[in-house]
Amino acid sequence: MSLKHWILGGAAAKAVRVSQRPSIVAPPGYTVTGMKHQGLIGTSWKISYIKDDQPNLRKNFSISKGTTGRTEGSARWKFYWN
Repeated sequence: MSLKHWILGGAAAKAVRVSQRPSIVAPPGYTVTGMKHQGLIGTSWKISYIKDDQPNLRKNFSISKGTTGRTEGSARWKFYWN
């Protein structure tokens, strides 16, 4: 195979992984402001969010494929993967 085929194959694999983004159920009082795929071949996502009572303080965390939940104090996040 030529180098061109390897590059196109890698780009196609990346596109498939990016299209498999998680569905997020944020706890009451939280708003998800962004989701970004991390890494070239990784399956982790950076989730950005704000608390509704502190809109000037933007926070984030990372999750990997297969993560189904996260607890932050009394707040419970849920993640659903396709």
